[in-house]
Amino acid sequence: MSDPGTPRPNGAYRFTDHSVLRPWVTRVWFARLFPLLPRWLAANVVTLLSTGTLTAIVLGSLLAKQLGPLWLGALQFVALQLYVAGDHLDGMQAKARGTTSPLGDFLDHHCDLWAGCVLCFGFWSLTGTGPLWELYALTIILISGFSITYVERAEHKELHFTAWGTLEVIAILSAFYLSWCIPAVRTWWLGDLVTGVPRHSLVAALGSGICIGATIVIARRLKRLPAPLLLFTATLIALSAWCVRAGVTPVWGWLAVALAAADYVALVMHAHTTTRPRPWPDFVTPAVVVALWASVFNARVSCALFTALTTWLVVRYVVTLTQILSGWRQHWTWVGGPAALAEAKGGHDVLHVRRDAGR
Repeated sequence: MSDPGTPRPNGAYRFTDHSVLRPWVTRVWFARLFPLLPRWLAANVVTLLSTGTLTAIVLGSLLAKQLGPLWLGALQFVALQLYVAGDHLDGMQAKARGTTSPLGDFLDHHCDLWAGCVLCFGFWSLTGTGPLWELYALTIILISGFSITYVERAEHKELHFTAWGTLEVIAILSAFYLSWCIPAVRTWWLGDLVTGVPRHSLVAALGSGICIGATIVIARRLKRLPAPLLLFTATLIALSAWCVRAGVTPVWGWLAVALAAADYVALVMHAHTTTRPRPWPDFVTPAVVVALWASVFNARVSCALFTALTTWLVVRYVVTLTQILSGWRQHWTWVGGPAALAEAKGGHDVLHVRRDAGR
């Protein structure tokens, strides 16, 4: 097991957030929810629980025919609201209880990557009429935007959120899911915008446009895209194209792309908080992808290679997470916390922090 790296003496980074919706949503929604969150519940647990609710989207998507469009749309809407609430409340809980840590920062943002990938799969499965390439295009656009955001953070110690970003896309998705539950509106969404292009493609295009716009802004700030990021992106595109060409079952192809992304992004995030050098994605995956294209006309060999690749990605990702999390044992906070103890004794500082969190 490789050295997990030495924690930086100051893990702080410059942070700007120009989100159009965040101030308003925080004031009228998250600040009202926060007092309902049990004080004994650790912020890390809130992060994992909120992200865990999105497994309902994956399961529901796999059972789309049994659930039907109305219930699948409602399920995705509810799961998305629970995730978004938890994704904001975990940080408020950590500040109020005095348990902020590199581990919490990593879990929070790394789970966001998985959440984005799941939402792409859920949207594609819900509409049911989009071509297979659309699933991979949405996922890669999301991953590329997420990756370059944290590459910039690792390279320049800066994290910026544009006026139109993640929260705004979530608001658009939430409105779409609600409208999908109305039969007449759902029929309209399924109608053609132009020949062969359904109207719900407008939602995908709008979300993709916001993500691409943010990616371009960050790329211009970076001025030079790091070679590891370019190799990583090229590998995902080649793997996705092969999955479409070979007719791989959507959930398995999507999972392979998400696992490859999660591993590299985890390394980038970890590099920011330690003294480790700029990470490279693993070189086995691109080599196997090349082999997959070379064997594209031999179904038996291709199937064996893809199975081996998927197994490799799972094992590598588990090893990567184990290395990272084991290096932060001192930050494993699942219950209790200094601020929670202060509140139990009748202190007023926690209440003050709680109110400030909603401003």
